[in-house]
Amino acid sequence: MLTAIDPDAPGYSPEAYGASAREADAWRQATSETLRRTHPRPWGAFIAITFIAALLIVYPNLVAFFADALTPDSDWAYEDTNIQALRDDIGLSGSGVRVCIVDTGIDFTHSDFSETRLIGYKDFIGGDDSTIQDRGHDRHGTMMAGILVARGQFTGAAPDVDLIIAAALDAEGTTRSESVVAQAIHWCWAEMEAHIISLSLGGDPDPENPLGSETADAVNQALDNGVFVIAAAGNSGGAGTRVTDVSVPANVEGVIAVGAIDEFGDLWNRTATGSATEGAGGDARVAPHQKPEVTAPGVGIISTSDSDLAVPYSSSTGTSDATVFVTGALALILERHGDALTRQGIDADRSDVDLVKQALADSSRKSALQGEGHHPRFGYGTLDALAWERAVADAIATRE
Repeated sequence: MLTAIDPDAPGYSPEAYGASAREADAWRQATSETLRRTHPRPWGAFIAITFIAALLIVYPNLVAFFADALTPDSDWAYEDTNIQALRDDIGLSGSGVRVCIVDTGIDFTHSDFSETRLIGYKDFIGGDDSTIQDRGHDRHGTMMAGILVARGQFTGAAPDVDLIIAAALDAEGTTRSESVVAQAIHWCWAEMEAHIISLSLGGDPDPENPLGSETADAVNQALDNGVFVIAAAGNSGGAGTRVTDVSVPANVEGVIAVGAIDEFGDLWNRTATGSATEGAGGDARVAPHQKPEVTAPGVGIISTSDSDLAVPYSSSTGTSDATVFVTGALALILERHGDALTRQGIDADRSDVDLVKQALADSSRKSALQGEGHHPRFGYGTLDALAWERAVADAIATRE
């Protein structure tokens, strides 16, 4: 079974609004008591009706005000990774790059998607391709899409990409049929001609047969056709874990597996640990394919959520979020260097995938905590989109 790597997007805690849990409970209790209270004087009902009418009139403005005033932001994630430098200082936006997100779908009625170029949507769960929707109870797919393309409360990493959505995870963020995700991956590149496939999903690797799954086979086929695949390393780290590698399909050699760090550059405690070998007793992994390859922001990330909420944003933590930051950075790079890197079809092979991955390994920002070389949880370091773009440009120039 494959699942969304981060199935819980709990929304804002009271602390996000500067209140303790006790204060939040007190607010709720006071509001409840006010609504229950009846005023003994005959003019009380008139006052109440007048107040409610006035509240209804000003409600839209109040919502807008509090959305701006109270919604936390994750600007640090775009700044620290230098995505903002590529996007705002250099002027890249992902234009012309096709990105396919395989997840629970998307709530396309969200106002932050009003300018998004959605060029493809397919429902692999219910078969209802005519109704664009997010099937996930927690809007996992909507949150991942927001990190990439939102324009509103915040600006996504690459807002002008041609977005493709494959709804392949159900309401619980899972799929019990691995072939569903495999079919979605194939559709992304074979029918929709995606340049990048972003997978904030995964399953525990089988130590006896780590690359024998349908999903891994589908990913390998995409890589063989020159498609870049980025996947969540998984949330299986920490004390007591029995998982010995990053998730499937992040464990596939050509995939960029992404771990998570917080705002201070520290590893998230549950980000997965990569194995030094391909499965139990397999061949040793060598650069630039050691797992995970990179870490990116994945703790307390604010993104688009249920559009029916008064403040339609939620907070999420995990390697799912980190994956999309790397996806967005690569989309910006492909906008600039795509003519030299996106050779799909009869001339496609993995040479461009290898070039981009080597540039990522060379350019990632090393943490003082990881030591020299590759680290089984930090990877080659933390995403630096600006340095990655320069390393790709240098590698292309050297090849030519």
